[in-house]
Amino acid sequence: MDLFGVHPTIGVVRVDYCGGLIINARRVEAIGDTWIRYGNQTFRRDRPGRPVGVPVWQAVR
Repeated sequence: MDLFGVHPTIGVVRVDYCGGLIINARRVEAIGDTWIRYGNQTFRRDRPGRPVGVPVWQAVR
């Protein structure tokens, strides 16, 4: 879910459910234990209370 997650019924419309590789089309520049950096943006996987989605290939179309 941290990389390929999306909202179970509405997909990428809810970016708070999206994984780090779904929400950004930029090139990944660095990866840490709890973060992925794209240029001047950083996706963090360790946010408390973050909603959990489903893998993009299991989302309802």
